[in-house]
Amino acid sequence: IDLGVVEMQSTSSSKESYLAGKRGKGYRLNEGLRKAVLSENIIAYWSAQGSTLSRRLKRLWIELREEALQGLPLLKREYDWLRKLSFDTNRSEDYKVQFEATGTRGSMPFTKRSSIRLDSDVFALSRLHEGDFLFTFNGSRLTTAVTGAMREMRKCLLDSRGEYLVELDLRSSQIVFLCKALVLCEKHSIKSNYHSFLMSHITSDIDIFKYSQSKRDDDAMFIQQVLAGDIYTVLYHLEAGYSAEWSVGPDGIPFKSSSRMSLDKFLTKDRGSYKKQVLSDSLFNYYTRTKNIPTLARAFEESYLTVVEFLKGIAGESLNTRRSTDLAEVTQSYESYFFHGLGLDALVQAYPDREFYVVHDCVGAPEDIADECQQILNKALERHLGIPAGLILISVD
Repeated sequence: IDLGVVEMQSTSSSKESYLAGKRGKGYRLNEGLRKAVLSENIIAYWSAQGSTLSRRLKRLWIELREEALQGLPLLKREYDWLRKLSFDTNRSEDYKVQFEATGTRGSMPFTKRSSIRLDSDVFALSRLHEGDFLFTFNGSRLTTAVTGAMREMRKCLLDSRGEYLVELDLRSSQIVFLCKALVLCEKHSIKSNYHSFLMSHITSDIDIFKYSQSKRDDDAMFIQQVLAGDIYTVLYHLEAGYSAEWSVGPDGIPFKSSSRMSLDKFLTKDRGSYKKQVLSDSLFNYYTRTKNIPTLARAFEESYLTVVEFLKGIAGESLNTRRSTDLAEVTQSYESYFFHGLGLDALVQAYPDREFYVVHDCVGAPEDIADECQQILNKALERHLGIPAGLILISVD
């Protein structure tokens, strides 16, 4: 949620009451506030500093931080690094002026809501040194004031030496770690209890590149496409070329024309939004739709049947309301282990006196050592998953 607007139900005396035994507070959006949000006439209600509500929120943040550090002590170095970062307000103001002048932020419109979010990011990122910021870990993903900030605002961060930080991003990260899960299941002949098995192998190293080169099954072909280029472009070709109609080839053998990729069509959609479509249509939601199956999902299943069998298998066993939760936890846990553990360990070994940050599938590194850090991370990925460092899956975003 980028922005929330709440209305508190007051007591009979129209005062906030947080005393023990008093009735709980209800939070809701009334009709008037809903209309205000929809029309972007947004109003923010703030609790005064020192009020009961603000003290409770601060205490909650402290509890979440302590809980995160107790659950994974390794995160303390990241908390300490964040406190050493400073923020270039002049650079952030330049970005804001640019967004307001063009009316866009990248490929997205720059709305009033976007402007409020930007101001919120500036407020949070310029106070990291105080240590009073959101820092919570759910077991697979770390959430901080930095992870939730606009990418452009993160470009305004500087380390303790005054160097800007740039982000080193793992291309198609969750799909790469899906490949790790596929190879682990194939290697150990796993056909059930997927989630418990895969969660027990978070720290396991496995050579997915060697598997993709030595096998000729759907899993291997899928991994090849993920490692060789842009899997999103490949899937776009499959979607564009899909047809449920049967055709007859020159040899008289019938075939589905969907088995051919539409190489004359190129990815013209915004990559960020198409990435979300790929995750929704291809990786998740197999048990939330019984009709109107997306074209991408049909094309994906036809091309990579064993991959889809795995995805349906892990979703089918899930006891969560959202069946995709188990798969997301697996891929995010693998991702977290690499970036918060193996990746940062390698960087710290080479640069013990520098600061870094992690935003899910990328590492923020000082600009003056970005090229060296890129090489270090790609070599760490090679040791973990067998992906040749020369493929440069981790690059400057």
